[in-house]
Amino acid sequence: MAPEYSRNRCPAGPLPIRLGAPAVLCLAGLLLAPPAQASFLYVCQYKGHTISGGQPPPECKEQDIRELNPDGTLHRLIPAPLTREQRRKREQEEEEHLREQEAERAQARKDRALLETYGSVSEIEAARQRTVAARQVLVDRAQQRIEQYARERKKLDDEAEFYAKREMPAKLKEAFAANAALSAQQEKTKTDVLQEIRALNERYDADAQRYRQLEEMAARAAAAREREGAGTPDPNSPQ
Repeated sequence: MAPEYSRNRCPAGPLPIRLGAPAVLCLAGLLLAPPAQASFLYVCQYKGHTISGGQPPPECKEQDIRELNPDGTLHRLIPAPLTREQRRKREQEEEEHLREQEAERAQARKDRALLETYGSVSEIEAARQRTVAARQVLVDRAQQRIEQYARERKKLDDEAEFYAKREMPAKLKEAFAANAALSAQQEKTKTDVLQEIRALNERYDADAQRYRQLEEMAARAAAAREREGAGTPDPNSPQ
């Protein structure tokens, strides 16, 4: 029942130009009255039975709940809360999605840097040759020193034959130790630089392959724009 003000109901018809206190209170009541809200019916299934009510049934807090309009049509579906396993799976999917997005951004940065560094595959191959040639100098130098120390070792071996039946002098022992250390050092330098060269070649191979892929992608995009401008359908699109 609508509230009354000063025991008077709101007058029917248009309000007078000059409002008295009862009319002012009536108008204020109309303006402040809350809008009418639709009554929804909440329905769910619990242990094989259908439960309904004006509020979501507490028995179905773990079930999907249908929110129905007054005419019985579906207004929305209130999904059941996720289980621990479902939450874990969703979190894993979200983390995987974030990793994929970051990988795509990282690849985009690498592609942009690649295109800014080189103007063609030929430039990549020229850079490869310059870089590998500089490293090969270090390999050749190490190999020369290894051969030099091998010759020095041969001389030390010849000298050591005079001491086959007696103690070698300390100076000769020190010469053998120094020769072995220097030879090992150059062998390590050579091995390290050869590994670096292999890594460089793999990197340049990957850069060249990716550059060709980017060129192909750019060519396909340009052809698609031309077809779109000419109104020609894409031959690769499904009919």
